[in-house]
Amino acid sequence: MKTLLYILLFSIGASSFAQITYIPDSLFEQALIDLGIDSDGTINGQVLTSDIESVIVLDLDHRGIQDLTGLEDFAALEILDVDGSQLTSLDVSNNIQLKELYCSSDSAGFNMMIASLYLSNNVNLELLYGENLIFLESLNVKNGNNTILTVNLPCFFEGELCELPELNCVMVDDEVAATKKEAPYSRWFIAADYYYSEDCTLGVNSLAQQQFSIHPNPAKNELFLNSNGKTGNLNIKIFSIEGRLLSTQNLKFERQASLDVSTLSKGVYFLNIEEENGNTSIKKFIKK
Repeated sequence: MKTLLYILLFSIGASSFAQITYIPDSLFEQALIDLGIDSDGTINGQVLTSDIESVIVLDLDHRGIQDLTGLEDFAALEILDVDGSQLTSLDVSNNIQLKELYCSSDSAGFNMMIASLYLSNNVNLELLYGENLIFLESLNVKNGNNTILTVNLPCFFEGELCELPELNCVMVDDEVAATKKEAPYSRWFIAADYYYSEDCTLGVNSLAQQQFSIHPNPAKNELFLNSNGKTGNLNIKIFSIEGRLLSTQNLKFERQASLDVSTLSKGVYFLNIEEENGNTSIKKFIKK
């Protein structure tokens, strides 16, 4: 009888001290259940930390996840795929074993709305791949180990190559080697009008100054397109956030142009700017 009571008390005590990781996004937790990771098989906003701390590969491709809170406890994670998610932020700073990160957005819906990627803690990272990250403004891959890293961030819009409209500075270990496209940066591809720096908070590179800019943003009736020194004929297209072509116009550009957006409904739109030489830029704007 005493032995039975001891076993019962020990079991209760052990379970009460089990470490829990909170998973507030039900789609994230459902994915963990589907993958056989969440052992209780129930959507309850949490998993046992012991269930996830030894996971090496996590495939969350097109799960519709909006919040990856809990990812920080995947201590052994080496490969993470969040392609097609509905994320506005992605924090992998605690996943120091991470080797491969896949975070592509669907070009039709531009569902990956990540503005910043800070990977300075990820010293083991070997590959960063993400298509159509058009909301990306800041990329920090200054981790002290760029020699093993390959970055590939292409952009495709309506079946054509495009540029990431907001990204103009990429923080790296060696800005001189990166600017000269010396190894390892010779194998990097980033579809943006950007420059490399060891500190993106300092100065503005001439490449960034030459790109098109728009104002005001949000816009009410008029949207002004500006550039330092660019002239010539432009083909201007406006797309909805779903990728529908709403308008097309050709204009002779002399450093500034005014675009009528008064008939657009309130929302987020994309301005596709094609130059005579075929170079294309995309700017995101809000109609208020």
